Amino acid sequence: MMQPWLEFGTGLLMGGLALSACWGLFWLVIGVVGFRRGTCSRQVLLNAMAASGVPLVMVALLLWLSGMAQGPGLPFVGGLGVVPLVVVGFGLRRAPDGQLAGAHMLAGIRHLRDRLLGQHQACSGCSGGHGHGSGGCG
Repeated sequence: MMQPWLEFGTGLLMGGLALSACWGLFWLVIGVVGFRRGTCSRQVLLNAMAASGVPLVMVALLLWLSGMAQGPGLPFVGGLGVVPLVVVGFGLRRAPDGQLAGAHMLAGIRHLRDRLLGQHQACSGCSGGHGHGSGGCG
């Protein structure tokens, strides 16, 4: 009776850990490029390695502990998709200014990525104008 709930919980935990590991790998790639360019420090690399490595180790440990030799069941697969759906749901809600919260998150990601990769340093930040048509560095 408890087996389907345990499988669902394991899938839920694995879905969250996998999402976290992907996020860490995304920032690891950006950190490596920024470090090679000399625009970010070694600390960025260490943080990104920890943000991707710890969830990956936990996923491996969870797979080993759960012993999924016969393959995942339907409750496990159902649990995998819950955390990504929750993140999408939060991204689709409205922020106080009326825009989608996901749009604010993407703008923040772009800003941090540009800072880590050293974008817009030669143009003094483009003065808010981005792209060829707006007089920015595009």
